[in-house]
Amino acid sequence: MQVSGLQIDVSTDKSGGNPDTRYSGADTGMPMAPEDMAARDAAFVLRESLRGISTIERLIKCGVSVLAGGVTPVLRNGRAGYAGVCTCGSVHICPCCATSIRRIRQDELDQVGQFWECQSCGLVLMTLTMRHYDRDPLAELAELQRQAWKVGFGANAGRAWRQAKQTFGVRGFVRAWEVTHGPNGWHTHYHVLLFLARPLAAGGVAELQHLAYNVWSSALTKVGARMPVEISEKDGKPVAVKIDAPDRGESGQMARYLMKGQDGKTRWGVAAELTRQDAKQGQGGHRTPFEIARAAVAENADPRDVELWREFEQTATGMRALYWSNGLRAVLADMGFELDDRTDAKVAADEAAAGVPLACIPSETWYRHIARHKGRALALLKAAEKDGTLGVRTLIESWGLTWGLDILEPEELPAEADPTADEILRGLERAGLAARMTVWRDEFDRQDRERRASLVVPQQPGAWEARAEAAEKLREEVEVETERRARTGQAPDNLLTAIHRARRQMAPTR
Repeated sequence: MQVSGLQIDVSTDKSGGNPDTRYSGADTGMPMAPEDMAARDAAFVLRESLRGISTIERLIKCGVSVLAGGVTPVLRNGRAGYAGVCTCGSVHICPCCATSIRRIRQDELDQVGQFWECQSCGLVLMTLTMRHYDRDPLAELAELQRQAWKVGFGANAGRAWRQAKQTFGVRGFVRAWEVTHGPNGWHTHYHVLLFLARPLAAGGVAELQHLAYNVWSSALTKVGARMPVEISEKDGKPVAVKIDAPDRGESGQMARYLMKGQDGKTRWGVAAELTRQDAKQGQGGHRTPFEIARAAVAENADPRDVELWREFEQTATGMRALYWSNGLRAVLADMGFELDDRTDAKVAADEAAAGVPLACIPSETWYRHIARHKGRALALLKAAEKDGTLGVRTLIESWGLTWGLDILEPEELPAEADPTADEILRGLERAGLAARMTVWRDEFDRQDRERRASLVVPQQPGAWEARAEAAEKLREEVEVETERRARTGQAPDNLLTAIHRARRQMAPTR
């Protein structure tokens, strides 16, 4: 069993490789579900709007910057995309890349959960939260959360958790990071899928939950966070640590929960995800980051929402969608399950670029006639999904462009021909760092030269003349002393003392 990212081998297409035959008229593959299409369209619109307020270069360039010489619209299973443009691969801050990454990771986790259950093993979902207030910065909460995990359950775990792993047969875990914002500020929490060697026995949930609370609360206080609450006084439900065990046949569904897309649902891609703020509200007035993003780009947006979004994207950028514990992948591989080892950036790039090419858009045409015009990139995808190459040609000609001149016939895309967006942006970052280091090095050299020059004592006017006169006087004294010693028969070696004394007197005063 292997998750392959749903790549398609174009060479096996029955149409013989002719894009006009393959995607003319209604023969465009399986059409997208209406709710998925609505969610995709809303994600494009949101990403386009976020470019105006984002401080993250990766997000600003995502879906716009050209990787090579041109952009190629592609079609796969009724879903259109673009090959040759940057994809940021940001699972937390990019609505388009998040959709692709979470869909692939969800499918993988679903299969992992079902496979693990079929081996007569057990799964439990552990949720870890921490106390917070509106004044707490998100970056500080995330760092305390990370340190507490390291102390309680990670590399520096104490005897209590190490013993619990043996008692309950914990073989490994998969951890997902999630955050919402509410009346008390940022609410960060972990969802941790624990892989057990055997199903949890009756009464084991409460026992494991209490033990995990002791470990988590001790770790939080040790790193400087607030002491959490174990059980709510209002409803008697667990607060800081919650353990959920699936019923038989529900392991896959529970595993999917880790990549639910910050909305409490196990399905990503429904229309309400990115379209209906009124129908999608977090519990207790909490908002997901993408809800904050939609509010931040709305007309007459509250400046506070813009600040919240920028704070979130600065903290969340670079965080992985999932963290797999050391050794768990090897355990699954030994049991016969092969995992998708692609990075989030690679998943997003593959999902956007995989498919059959429909046209070739040169960089000049892309930047001047499509990227600059709001909504055109999405309109071109919708035309491709409806009528294939014919739809693309009809639409671009309606914009006053010429087929065969401004937009060219499609070409087959060689596998792995273009670098990923992550590689392009990392290269730019390295070049920028090298340039800054050159500036720093030149400045350090200048300061070093100034420091050495400051050690030389400046001479007063006429000092060199005075020193020359003193040197001449000493020379005469040495000659007189030499003649006197010659007459008295004294050893001439003692003249060295007089010469050294003369040199010391001629040396500059410091």
